[in-house]
Amino acid sequence: MSLFLSLTIFLVLISLGFNMNNFDKKEPIVSFRDVCVSFNSTQILKDLSFDIYSGEIVTIAGPSGSGKSTILRLLGKLIYMDSGEININAQKLGMSFQRSALFNSMTIWKNVALALEETTNLSKKKINKKVQAALELVSLAHTEKMYPDELSGGMQKRISIARALVVSPEIILYDEPSTGLDPGTASKLEDDMIRLRDKTGVTSIVVTHDFDTIKKVSDRVLILYDGKIRWEGTKNEFLTDESPYPRSFRERTSIEDLLPPT
Repeated sequence: MSLFLSLTIFLVLISLGFNMNNFDKKEPIVSFRDVCVSFNSTQILKDLSFDIYSGEIVTIAGPSGSGKSTILRLLGKLIYMDSGEININAQKLGMSFQRSALFNSMTIWKNVALALEETTNLSKKKINKKVQAALELVSLAHTEKMYPDELSGGMQKRISIARALVVSPEIILYDEPSTGLDPGTASKLEDDMIRLRDKTGVTSIVVTHDFDTIKKVSDRVLILYDGKIRWEGTKNEFLTDESPYPRSFRERTSIEDLLPPT
């Protein structure tokens, strides 16, 4: 198996290796405590702490370079923290990639089935049933015999979501889900994200800098800036609070322009 194929399967079906507990809805499903990450001499995350609870759609927002993707890479065990503690109260995690990461040489059915074929002993009949159910959840059951390059960008992203869902994760990560999509397609994808949470109960962690995505899908919003969560609140608070952090998204300006001079 190629390194890229192994990495893709690893990210679609992650058996989490952090401090894992039996699933308990009373406890945070994800908890970061004083997490620090540095690359070379640059500190990316600085004593980062936050909690996410079961069934929430939580958006982690912030400008480019603020460390949003670093959080996803930590959750996916692609990198390790320098210090701190990460607790995950779940057994499986799925990921929907920013650029879909589908294999163009494989049919849609094969793309979605791949993690199950490589990591379980399920029969083909049972795998087919799970693939069909995942494709139906994103309203793309009719595409199973097609190839990725026959689908639009929005459809490919929905297939990426189906591939993450096929392993029945308790948590799904969305990496910049609306990037590269026209507004209408992005809105439909966001509708899918909300509907999937409502139907399956999956906890959703959305990394984005897009105001429209934040406004539409979020139950709660965490704003990351300079390595720390500088603001958090509900979607309504995000839309009304006069702090410079949410204002920067509403006014589509940089946080630096709104912060008081130091």
